Amino acid sequence: MQNKWLTSIVSLLCGALSVLSFAPFGWWIVFPFTLAILFVLLFNANSNFNGFRVGYCFGVGLFGAGVYWVYFSLHLFGGAIAPLAGLGTFLIVLILAFFPAFFALLSQRFAKHNLWFLLTAPALWLLIEWFRSWFLTGFPWLSAGYSTIHSPLAGYAPVGGVFLNSLVLVCCSGFIAWTLHSRRVAPLLVSCVCIGALGAGGYWLKSKEWTQAIEGRTVSVTMVQGNIAQELKFQPNLIKDSINLYSTLSETGAELIVWPESAIPTLYSDLAEWEHEFATSMQAAGSTVISGGFISNDDFSEYFNGIKVLNGTEDQVYVKRHLVPFGEYIPFRSVISLLSELITIPMSNLSPGTGPVRPIEVNGVNYGMSICYEDAFGGEMRVQFPAANVLINVSNDAWFGDSSAPHQHQEIAAMRSLEFGRPMLRVTNTGVTSLIDYRGHIVSEGPQFEALAIDVEVTPRQGSTPYVKIGDWLVVALATIMLLIAWLLGRHKPI
Repeated sequence: MQNKWLTSIVSLLCGALSVLSFAPFGWWIVFPFTLAILFVLLFNANSNFNGFRVGYCFGVGLFGAGVYWVYFSLHLFGGAIAPLAGLGTFLIVLILAFFPAFFALLSQRFAKHNLWFLLTAPALWLLIEWFRSWFLTGFPWLSAGYSTIHSPLAGYAPVGGVFLNSLVLVCCSGFIAWTLHSRRVAPLLVSCVCIGALGAGGYWLKSKEWTQAIEGRTVSVTMVQGNIAQELKFQPNLIKDSINLYSTLSETGAELIVWPESAIPTLYSDLAEWEHEFATSMQAAGSTVISGGFISNDDFSEYFNGIKVLNGTEDQVYVKRHLVPFGEYIPFRSVISLLSELITIPMSNLSPGTGPVRPIEVNGVNYGMSICYEDAFGGEMRVQFPAANVLINVSNDAWFGDSSAPHQHQEIAAMRSLEFGRPMLRVTNTGVTSLIDYRGHIVSEGPQFEALAIDVEVTPRQGSTPYVKIGDWLVVALATIMLLIAWLLGRHKPI
């Protein structure tokens, strides 16, 4: 009994400590070791139940420390009373913890020899992580690969996306676990060589230029961060003040001016006269304004979260496709109507956009668009490439207050820039507003919780990374092959 408590506590702590590898901490070296300890614990688990318990505790630690900020969304800005918000956050953590637990349960069928550390565990972890990214609309937050954005392994992202980075990192964890378990010199030497080779490969790939700058073309951009308090943002009597603030901050003369998600916190059609007058005056000054706001269909039966060029054409409109469950729509609303009454989130009955997805073109430059949470789904953003020259993500991370969520979100956005080889203009309501270069580095960043305008120069790029052409299928195929090899070798004498 004492041993069960000890392994549970160790696993829980390892999960929680893993969060240190992600923003805002960025201690990427932590995750390979915490995951290696998990692998050793699972290898030594003597039953399916014990393995499930260890994996579940790791998941509770990881997601409890990593997505605690859901509480702020529900309580501070969603109107839920503190006990209900706490319960909702706790339930979300408990549900997410089933993914590592499911990995652990599957592992018990294979954890019989050292091939498990080297092939089976990394492949299973990756496939479960990939499954989590699309199951029930997906939640890819805290995927292992995001922790590698500032590590030697970052170079793998343009080849196979964030999940290839995950697979390589978890392979490193497998070698570490094999060494810890065997306590022999030979595994130590082999592991050092293999981990060194994986690191060297990533370092070499970082030097590759997969895409090319469009020569002689730069765009002057102003990114406007209005810092409108979330509890005031959707109040009808304050919309005019909000619009005036954004308008004043936009008087910079930049070629392109970008406002964040829901900067216009109502339907564009409600402000049609203002939009025409403002856009005309900005165009006279040589500026084009892109803003987040809301769009309705012709009979006002459906509403959409969108971004458009003010006073632009129909082709200069993007409508959000991947909505946030319980934030922008309530799943099974008729069944859980009580929940929708207790949590009062503005604009939480939106519809997803449909039809083809294409970049927005402004002055000969194509901008690949995403709204808030959409930038967590690189596989879905691929459809805008190779046409897109620059990425734009507009977001409203005010929902998460002064927590780690905005920093984690920026890290996710940086991974998209690295995968696609494109710079990104990331414009938010309260921060973190930033320019990210095509290698995933933060070039310019504004402070949080201040109203400001950030002036930057961005160079459009063209061409395709391997990830643009292949997507996530490369890494899914690799993981599947690893499982097949482990099964074939495992039928013979274990190594």
